[in-house]
Amino acid sequence: MSISATSQRRGEDPWPRMEKEVEAMMDGLIVQMQRYREVAHPTVIAEEEMFDSINAASEEVDEMRAALDTAIEHPELFSITTDELQSRAEKTRAWERDMKKALDLRAKIIAERQRRAAAQRGEFSPTDAGMRENNAFLQQEHETQQRYMQADEATIDRLAGGVRRVRETAVNVKDELDTQEHVLDDIDSGMTRAQLRLENVVKKTSRLLDSASDRKKIICIVVLVIILIVLIMFVVQ
Repeated sequence: MSISATSQRRGEDPWPRMEKEVEAMMDGLIVQMQRYREVAHPTVIAEEEMFDSINAASEEVDEMRAALDTAIEHPELFSITTDELQSRAEKTRAWERDMKKALDLRAKIIAERQRRAAAQRGEFSPTDAGMRENNAFLQQEHETQQRYMQADEATIDRLAGGVRRVRETAVNVKDELDTQEHVLDDIDSGMTRAQLRLENVVKKTSRLLDSASDRKKIICIVVLVIILIVLIMFVVQ
């Protein structure tokens, strides 16, 4: 949908929003045209880039012309002064003059391409044409191989990173296992010491019970139970 159609439906003035963008695009196009003319033998890639820039700028200038015409034909839709309309008209005409130069350059590029194509058809024999096609094929194959090599290098880099991460994880797991082994050894040693203490207490208590009265035996049993609970709590901690 064009800018003019959108403006008529919504009553929106698109000019302020688009002016800076189009101005920057036209400035860039002028610089690109100047650099293109300074090159004695531009490449096909440079020609294609020039075409793309000219076509894009041409579309934007046409849109701005449509927006200006809409504002002139339907002033009731916009709050624009006469001075502002005059300023926009002058700006649009300046863009159109620059676009005329750009379109002339595009026509020259197309004519030069046609001239080169005609010269090649008349200059080269079938053998030369075959050699040129073969060279073009080899060049294309070389570029394809380069892309494959770059993709392979990227894959190798990703794999190397994965291997490095796996190795680091393995080292961390080994360290964790060593730490857990030390903790288990400490727990085992603590259990052994607690068991020996418990056995000593049981022996002493048994001897005490053998030589004590019934009342003292009950007291000893209670004390023994308390000691046992304390030892169990110590072992659990």
